[in-house]
Amino acid sequence: MGDEIRIVFEKFSNASQTVVKRDTVKIYDLKKPASILDLGLRHQEQIALLTKIQNALLAEQAALFGPKLTLCPKCGQKASKNGFMQSIFHAVFSDHKLRLQKHRCTNPDCGWQSTPTTLTEFGTDTHPDLAKLQCEQGASNSYRVAQANLEKLNCQRRSVNNHVQIRTTTNRIGECLAAQNGESTTLVSPPAPRLVIHLERGFIPVQNQDQAEVLLGMIYRLDPQPDGATVTHEITPTYIVSAIADDQKTFETYLFNACLQQGLAPTTHVYGLVDHASYSGTLLVMLQPYCQTLEQVLDWFHVAKQFDLAQQGLSALLTKFIERAMLDVWHGQADEALAKIEFLQAKLSNPAQQLRVGALQVYLQINYDYLVHYSQWEKNNKPFTSEELATHIDTLIEARDLSQRQVRWTQEGAHNLLQIRAAMASDKWNEQWPRLMMRNNS
Repeated sequence: MGDEIRIVFEKFSNASQTVVKRDTVKIYDLKKPASILDLGLRHQEQIALLTKIQNALLAEQAALFGPKLTLCPKCGQKASKNGFMQSIFHAVFSDHKLRLQKHRCTNPDCGWQSTPTTLTEFGTDTHPDLAKLQCEQGASNSYRVAQANLEKLNCQRRSVNNHVQIRTTTNRIGECLAAQNGESTTLVSPPAPRLVIHLERGFIPVQNQDQAEVLLGMIYRLDPQPDGATVTHEITPTYIVSAIADDQKTFETYLFNACLQQGLAPTTHVYGLVDHASYSGTLLVMLQPYCQTLEQVLDWFHVAKQFDLAQQGLSALLTKFIERAMLDVWHGQADEALAKIEFLQAKLSNPAQQLRVGALQVYLQINYDYLVHYSQWEKNNKPFTSEELATHIDTLIEARDLSQRQVRWTQEGAHNLLQIRAAMASDKWNEQWPRLMMRNNS
């Protein structure tokens, strides 16, 4: 007869230094693994073992719920035990029923009785770690995919992880996060010598209308190194996003608070990188009283992208013409660039080419006041392009399929979900989670 492994649960009394309760949770035969599958415990076996251990622990904790009542809290008469109540508790990987002691008043005229549950004790019957996991899955995937992912993780289907529950939890936590983002704040970081604000705009399909505007922002500080150089690849940005149609008021609040968190101060030089002046300019102007200088520039990333679009379908000769116009913009000669583009526009006969080149002309004209001497800005070590950072902002929408036409969102629902995505992108999700849970259960 071979050896065996026993998983034992013990309750130990510190007062008497004795084991007051001992239960064998699981027994495993100890034998040589026939294959790698027999090495250790398999996924489903691990979940089953954890469930047994949780049951043993929860049984002991359930006995400690609430005070040991001897008097009725309502009338002051004698209280007595009144049987037990089954209460649901959803742990991260398993579901449990807690056996909780009930009490009642012995005074027949009073009628008081207790009905203890995890909900009455803690405001929720779901462990915060599970709710966090549901939010992360719900913010990164469709709710049905999130449900399937959690089922694979748990090796079973659980009602608490159905797509409706995931949607409810994600929306509720996102709503708490949105409220938290809108609360007034003070300077959190040390004053930043330079602050960069990158603004983008996207669109999502919503119910009852074709699409709704989403404003996105990324804020980060540029701290000089001892030798005077500025390191840009070690930035820790704060992402903000709003899908609320309120004339940008919500986004303005988020923007101001995020700037304070990054170190906005009266001595800060602020650089605003925008993709279009029609909406970005007014957003950044409101920061002017709170900083030393504010310089706004049309993001070179978007300028270059517009030139790339205009070149599509052009001959090699005309492409060179467009490239010379782009070089003019780079060297701060916007008027010369527009003259070249206007001349080219008159020479084109293809309607599609005319449309693309015309769009470039209009883009430069509308954003004329935000065009700068880009080569000089680069020489002076001023931020002028987002490069890879601009594409990362787009993932706040695209990674969750918010932009797909077959998905129709309410603006509030999309807004709440986007708050979670922004917190995750900012690497602040884990830091903010405890406060969010307290707020959600209050």
